[in-house]
Formats: sequence, C-alpha cells, structure tokens
Amino acid sequence: MASYYLYAAIAFLISFLLTPLLARWARARSLFVPTIRQRDIHSTPVPRIGGLAIVAAFLIGIVVWNLALLYAPGSALAVPMLGDFGHKLQGVLIAIVILSAVNIVDDYREVRWQIRLAAQVLAAVVVAGFGVSILGFSNPFGGQILLGSLGSVFLVLWIVSLANAINWLDGVNGLAGGVSAIALAILFFLSTSPIVAETENAMLAAIGFGAVMGFLPYNVVRAKAFLGDTGSMFLGFLIAIVAVISGGKIATAFLVLAIPLLDALLVVINRLRSRRSPFSPDRGHLHHRLMELGMRPWQIVGLFYLISLLFGLFALNTQSIGKFSAVLGTVAVMGFFVAWYALYRRRSAAIAAQTATIKKNGKQ
Repeated sequence: MASYYLYAAIAFLISFLLTPLLARWARARSLFVPTIRQRDIHSTPVPRIGGLAIVAAFLIGIVVWNLALLYAPGSALAVPMLGDFGHKLQGVLIAIVILSAVNIVDDYREVRWQIRLAAQVLAAVVVAGFGVSILGFSNPFGGQILLGSLGSVFLVLWIVSLANAINWLDGVNGLAGGVSAIALAILFFLSTSPIVAETENAMLAAIGFGAVMGFLPYNVVRAKAFLGDTGSMFLGFLIAIVAVISGGKIATAFLVLAIPLLDALLVVINRLRSRRSPFSPDRGHLHHRLMELGMRPWQIVGLFYLISLLFGLFALNTQSIGKFSAVLGTVAVMGFFVAWYALYRRRSAAIAAQTATIKKNGKQ
C-alpha cells in the first residue's frame, strides 16, 4: 500500500505546484480566461487551466512508474504490471493525448461540440483497439449477462457518457473535482481489496486521485483555477477506464456517480424534447436547479459529496444484489429532486400569476 500512497503523493505535489504557476501564467497573458457566460455562477473571470496541471501530473506519475520498472525493479516504486496491462496502458495514454489535445484548444478557444464528441469517440475506440473491453455484467439475480460483440460498443458509450457527465457536473467550485476524487478513492480501495487484487488498476486510481487532490485547494471557495474541459473530460475518462481496464467495476463506479449520470440523462432528454442539441449549454443541470431552490454552492457541493461517498461505501461492502438495490435507491433520490423542483416551479408560476392578476386589477 505504501507504493500507491507514494505515487499519489507525487501526483499531488506536481499538481499542487503546477496549478498556481499555470494560473498566474494564464492571467498574465489573458489566455484560457473566457468571458462570463449566462449559465456561469461566478462573476470574476477565472482561467480554465487546472485540467492541464491534472493531466500533466497524471502522465508524469505514469512515466515515473514505468521508469521505476525499467531502472529500479526492486524499489518501492516498481509496482509490477501483470499480463497485457502494459499494452492496454499504451492505448489509454494515446487516448488521453487525443482527448486532451482537443480539449486544450477548446479551453483556449471554444471548439464545436461535434469536434469534441468526435475526439471522445475516437479516444474510446483507441482504448478498445488496445484490448480494453467490457465482456458483460454480473446479473444481480445470479450468473452473468454477456455482451459479446456489443462489448466494444458499450465501452465507447460508457467512456463518452462518463466524460460528459463529469464535464457537465463542473458548474460549482469543487464539485466535479471532489466527486471525481471520491470515485477514484472508492475504485482504489476496491482494486486493492483481497477479492479483487488488481495492483495496476489501483495504481491508475491512486495517481489520478493525487493529481485531482493537488488541484482542489485552488478550486474551492474563491477559485483561482477551473478544471476546464481538459480536466473534467479527463477525470470522467479516467474513472471510466479504471472501472473496466482490469475487470468489471461498472456497478461500483455507477453508484458513486449515479446522480451526475442520471442528471446528464435527464438533461439530454429535456434538450431533445426541446429540439435542441444534447450538447447545447443551459442551466438545466441539477446543481443549477438546486441553486434555484435556494441552496448555496457549498451546500450543493456537500450534498453531492455525501451522496457519492455513501453510495460508494455501500458499493464496497455489498454484492451484486445489494448494488442493484442501491441503484434503485439512487433513482429514488433523483426522483425526489425532480419532484421537489417541479413543485417549486409550479408554486412559483402560481404566485407569479396571482401577482400579475392583482397588479392588473389594481390598475383597473
């Protein structure tokens, strides 16, 4: 375990030192500092450069890991790669470069959503081409549900869905980064458990966790840097990969991120119903609606953290049937939020109509 913590510390230190340097550099040159948009909740422009620090910290951690295996095989840093994990990791790294290259450009100067989506799909296809696959799921009522030739298709959908879910979650300071850190921590402890024992998978989660934790101090309260699409897409991609690269942990990852994923699904449905692109920006996300209901940003962040942590801990300590029950629980929680917001809007509309009637009668 000490080796994992050492790599997490390395990634944390790199990200912690690099984030303020990149933020100052971006501010001094007015780069990666977009104008305030209508859907934003912050009032002061903040550089979208934190994601670059996180990706750099992660990649440096991976490089150190590989160098240790080559030149210091007996050291604490030399955590072995078993089987074909090294080949799969190559595909993951290539995919990260593809995804990050497009998103860095997007953070600097907005790119059309079709190009961003194409990059996400291409990155997922590259991962599949290097041997990462989803063979099937555990049936909560016994046995396995095999996907066969549809496994690669589901892998692409899984990666693209998580990347966008985390990206859309990035609307309140500390929200997307903190929830991602919780997800990576849960997957780390699952990977190091005696039943699973996937050392390489645990290493990816540990390095990713350290990288995002190094960024978070500059993103909470009065943010000095934002994740940008580079950071949020990378975190969603990484969580998706850690959940499948060495074995099926999809149910666990889904439980931790159930609320963001369900929120993303509802947002897409609402946009399609309004005959808009599913990637068109708006203020229809759950965190926006909770603010409309009167919750403060720190309360929203705390609520998401609590839900993610509770469902994650439950996933660590239960089997398939328990996880299935927990999934139903997350749907019920999301249903509560939807009903709460619907009642609020109905009441607000009734009050507005009543006020308008009173004003009209008063004028008469």
